[in-house]
Amino acid sequence: MKKSAILAVLCLGAMLTGCGKVDPVESESISAETTVAVEKNTGSTTDAAEDETKSTTTASTSSDKSKTTTKSKATTTTTAKRVSRGGTTVSVAKRTGNAPVQTTKRTGNAPVQSTTVTTTTTTTTTAALPSHTVFSKDKLECTVTTDGVEVSLDEKQLQTIDIDTEELLAALSDVKTELKASIIIDDIDLDGHDDLFIPQQVGTLNTFGVYYHYDDKDEKYVKWEELSEIDSRAEVNEENKTFTTDVKLSDDEYEVKVFEWKDGKPSVQTIKKQYKSAENKDELLIDYFDCSSGEKQLVKRERVLFDSEGRIAGAEEVELD
Repeated sequence: MKKSAILAVLCLGAMLTGCGKVDPVESESISAETTVAVEKNTGSTTDAAEDETKSTTTASTSSDKSKTTTKSKATTTTTAKRVSRGGTTVSVAKRTGNAPVQTTKRTGNAPVQSTTVTTTTTTTTTAALPSHTVFSKDKLECTVTTDGVEVSLDEKQLQTIDIDTEELLAALSDVKTELKASIIIDDIDLDGHDDLFIPQQVGTLNTFGVYYHYDDKDEKYVKWEELSEIDSRAEVNEENKTFTTDVKLSDDEYEVKVFEWKDGKPSVQTIKKQYKSAENKDELLIDYFDCSSGEKQLVKRERVLFDSEGRIAGAEEVELD
């Protein structure tokens, strides 16, 4: 019985060997990224070599690494390796490695230099100058234009005085200076004909200009040299037959001169001068001079008095040295 059993086993092994059974190909272990090209020589399929499995493992590992890289790209190199096993030739494409791809990493937002350009638009408003301004007294009329001053008498034009009127027109267009810019029409020398004072420089304290005297022979106005040397505005006092000028250095300092006519020329008669004391700048003094003799003589001095609110309340006489 023992011999019979042994023989049966040997026969069964021989039968199995004769059938040509081979191991199945483990195709499921190959990665999807691996391309397998199979050439059928005999119609049978064999397993891929162990290199296939290694290739698959490398591809999987590389795929995991690619997840940690920003914008990476894998490069696959195909290596043909012929494996003969059971009469089947298999070409296996292996991923030999991931070719590094240059990636641009944003390490931070670089500040962008910006330049702020501030455009300032300045609008200058210039008061429109009057096209003309008229000053009149009785039948005499003076019209200020850009070409000079037109003078008319009894509605008949006598002449156009050629004089610069740019500053005069500008002052006349300003409510703060228009009164000081007015042309004076008055008989300054009391000869029966009105004379003219045409402003040229108009300030907050003083007004300076040119005087014109009426010439009977030519029946027109000519520049008055004697008064033009004085060049400040004059106020006429017909009763005393004098005219007065007031020139200010400041609100506290001024000089008033009173003129009379002698031999057809203006002559200074008196001078009143207010000024700050040299010893005490808070003290205001007033000096009175008599010039009727042709010489300037100090005749009186006063000290200005103020009330509790700092307003002028009067004056007291100070003894002269």
